[in-house]
Amino acid sequence: MNKARLQGLSAGIIFTTTIFAGFHYGTGLFEGTAPTEEEAKKTVQPKDPDKDSMEKGASKKDPSIVTYTIKVKTNMTTTEIADSLANEKIIDDAAEFEAYMNDHDFSKKIQIGEFVVTNNMTYRQLANTLTH
Repeated sequence: MNKARLQGLSAGIIFTTTIFAGFHYGTGLFEGTAPTEEEAKKTVQPKDPDKDSMEKGASKKDPSIVTYTIKVKTNMTTTEIADSLANEKIIDDAAEFEAYMNDHDFSKKIQIGEFVVTNNMTYRQLANTLTH
C-alpha cells in the first residue's frame, strides 16, 4: 500500500468515527437513564428492619396486585394512556403520570404494541416499559 492510499483510509476511518459519535451523542437516547436523586438516596440509605416488617405485613394483608395488558395504538396520546391506566387501577392519578411522562421526555418515545403492567410498578418502571 502506498502512502496516499494509507492516508485516505485513515481519513475515512476518522470521518466515519466522527459521524457515529455525532449520532450517538447527538440523539440524546442515553439521557434519562441515570437514577433520579430520590432513587439514588433510596438505594444508598440503609433499610430500617422495622419498616421492612411493616411493609411485609401490609403486603400480606393486601395481596391484590392488578395486572393489565395495555394496547398502545398509532397516534395514541399520553393522556389516553394515562387515563387507561387510571381506569384499570394501575395508577392513582392520570394527570400526575402524564406530567411525569412529559417532564422526563418519555411521552415522545412511547412505542406501539402490547405491554403488561402492574399496579405496584413505579412511574419510572411504567415509562420504561412503554418506551422499550
